[in-house]
Amino acid sequence: MEKFIDHCCEKCTHTKDTPCKDFVECCVEGPICHDNDECTKMRKAIIEKVALDERFVVS
Repeated sequence: MEKFIDHCCEKCTHTKDTPCKDFVECCVEGPICHDNDECTKMRKAIIEKVALDERFVVS
C-alpha cells in the first residue's frame, strides 16, 4: 500500500466498486472495516510521508 486508495490487505472492503463510506476517517484512523495492526502502521506511514513539516518554509 503506497496510497490511501490502495487496498491495505485482502480483508479491506474499500474497492472501486464498493467504496468505503467512511473513507477519510478510515485513512486517518483506520482501517475501519477490519482490525489489523500492520494496516494501521501502513496508514500511519503514509500520513507521516505526506504530512507537512512545520520547518518547511516557502519563500
